[in-house]
Amino acid sequence: MEGENVVTLKDFLERHGARLGEKIETNLTPVYNPLRPEGVEQYGRKMVALLRKPFPVQAEVIKGISKALYREGRRHLFVCGEMGTGKSLVSLATAGNAPPMRTLVVCPTHLVEKWIREAQNTIPDVHTVDLTVKNVISLLHAFRYERSEPRVHELHVISKEKAKLSYAWRAAAVTTKRSLLPHCPHCGRIAMKNDEYLTFAEIGKKKVQCEACNNPLWQADRSLRRFAPAEYIKKYLKGFYNMVIIDEIQDFKAEGTLQGRAMGALLSSSRFALCLTGTLNSGYADDLFHLLFRMDPVRLKADGFNHEDANKFLSTYGTIETVRKLDEEDNVYGRGKKKAEMVRRRPGVSPVAIGKYLLDKTVFIRLADVIDGLPPYEENVLSYTMDKRQADEYGDLQERLKKAVKAYKTKALGAMLQALLSYPDSCVHFPENIAIRNRKAGGILAEIEAPILTLAPGEFLPKEKDFMDIVRKEREEGRKVLCYLTFTNSRDIRPRLKNILEEEKVRVGVLESSVPPKRREEWVRKHSPGIDVLLTNAELVKTGLDLYDYPTIYSYQTGYNIFTLRQAARRSWRIGQTVPVRVYFAVYRNTMQEMALSLVAKKLEAALMVEGELPEGLADYASSGGSIMQELGKALIEGGDYTGAEKAWANFRKREIEAQLGVRGTENIFYEKKAGSSSRTTVQGNVTIKVSFIDGKKKSRSVVEINAADLDTVAAGRKVQLALF
Repeated sequence: MEGENVVTLKDFLERHGARLGEKIETNLTPVYNPLRPEGVEQYGRKMVALLRKPFPVQAEVIKGISKALYREGRRHLFVCGEMGTGKSLVSLATAGNAPPMRTLVVCPTHLVEKWIREAQNTIPDVHTVDLTVKNVISLLHAFRYERSEPRVHELHVISKEKAKLSYAWRAAAVTTKRSLLPHCPHCGRIAMKNDEYLTFAEIGKKKVQCEACNNPLWQADRSLRRFAPAEYIKKYLKGFYNMVIIDEIQDFKAEGTLQGRAMGALLSSSRFALCLTGTLNSGYADDLFHLLFRMDPVRLKADGFNHEDANKFLSTYGTIETVRKLDEEDNVYGRGKKKAEMVRRRPGVSPVAIGKYLLDKTVFIRLADVIDGLPPYEENVLSYTMDKRQADEYGDLQERLKKAVKAYKTKALGAMLQALLSYPDSCVHFPENIAIRNRKAGGILAEIEAPILTLAPGEFLPKEKDFMDIVRKEREEGRKVLCYLTFTNSRDIRPRLKNILEEEKVRVGVLESSVPPKRREEWVRKHSPGIDVLLTNAELVKTGLDLYDYPTIYSYQTGYNIFTLRQAARRSWRIGQTVPVRVYFAVYRNTMQEMALSLVAKKLEAALMVEGELPEGLADYASSGGSIMQELGKALIEGGDYTGAEKAWANFRKREIEAQLGVRGTENIFYEKKAGSSSRTTVQGNVTIKVSFIDGKKKSRSVVEINAADLDTVAAGRKVQLALF
């Protein structure tokens, strides 16, 4: 089409969304329609006996899933819900809707005890078993010879790490007469990773491949014998578990991994399966392929796909970029052109794939559906101006790194970006020293350093001062603060923050990675009564944990991982929270920190424009370009626009709220049914937005509540920050 005839998806949905919605409602035949609840009466009666009562929308979802599984023969289903929508309650109640049966839950290690506790608090008389133990095979072996039918509901919980565990392994590198460093036994090169030499201790902790020949630097260890529990269940306990519930299913999407094989083994061993996630897809079509093939291989085989056809699926339902490079070259016969071709996968999932393979086996739940049961949620971007010395040293470091990239291309680019993201916060605690190594010949090509800045006693960085002010204010209101930091290894500033806060008589706790994942929730619950501020890396708590005691979340360092950022921000805004939740994202102006947060906001906004109602689901997060790391590198080299994090985040929040109104511009809200009233109310344009208008250099704020439809008129070009109310 010519440019003037092209209509963007966003404009198309805004123009025709209402008619599309009407067509969908007319032509689709849902398994269960809450307006016509026939055929699910028995599931409603069983839910009355639950120890925890689901919210109205959750109850309707449970009825629909129960009917699909137990009456419609749809054995394997996805439950795709935003963080905090109660996916665990929905799945447990669905299991409780059947006659007494045995259910296996596979989840991250740190959620094992939570699943056991929630099962005991949800299903009456449930019998729970923790399979995340050393002698799990012995337990399963005992079950093999005691195959009696359960008299009450049984729930067995195993971590995904334990379920995939198979044979033991050990390092397979060798030494030479000239060097004691580990060498690859296949090609003889020194073992390296990201321009750094590896030690025997490092390759003995984690399986790695040789960067030169890609062969493994590990081998099986016959001195220790292990059996993967998932494979044991498939081989000896087929049918023992009536249902398997797999939490965080997006972690199982890869081909040929132990986790992926464990998923396939468990799905083939049980009659029913529920796969739970808040982030089903990262934006690439082939990320869905292996999940779908394990869930419904018959459908894909009928369409001509086998288990090795991920690339074929990508080319059919995704996006592929072909880059052709023509270089002139001389030869003995004259002058010609040398052609090089590179094929890359690009973000994008065809709506055809979603309609064909997902709609009949996926339940989508939004926080907007259960918003009536949640307190207000507010997000704020706080931008700080660096002190002069801080800004001068950062600017000098950035310029030298930019020159290094131009001179040495992408060598050590990751380390450069990490330095730029962390240095404004760590400059008074750690120096920066980035070594650019020659991978082939060895040795260091260049070293780039930045010094430690010395502060006078009682002097603080701008972000530190404002963080202390926020902590004081929140403590006066009786609110605890959860503080996220991204760099907690070589650039760990938690000791400095802890000392600063404790001098103000603030009680500080630090959740370390050394706390075993299975014990993290217990650790938080045990230490919270004596803590005002909890410092931790967001990666340790980003999934599953309910941190109700910390209604204020301050992301001191936000990083650039989209999933981590959004999941960690919702740790305390969950069903069961009773007080308003405030979230702060802190960045320094004109730095890579502001660029990273701006890019995250733009990616999320792009996802909303494509998906409408699924901000955490089938995402096209990179629709405006490559990965965030690639775009940060491009910004470093080309000098991109670092400003606008507040505006970008405000735009995203506005789009998010608009998306919650749905394609048709209406919102469906379910209430408890009362005598003489309908159980469904359609509300149009009734979303109230809490808006903070930001004026002046000191960030003075005025807060008003307005209708969503009036936002553009009231804002009139001013900076705003939004909260769904």
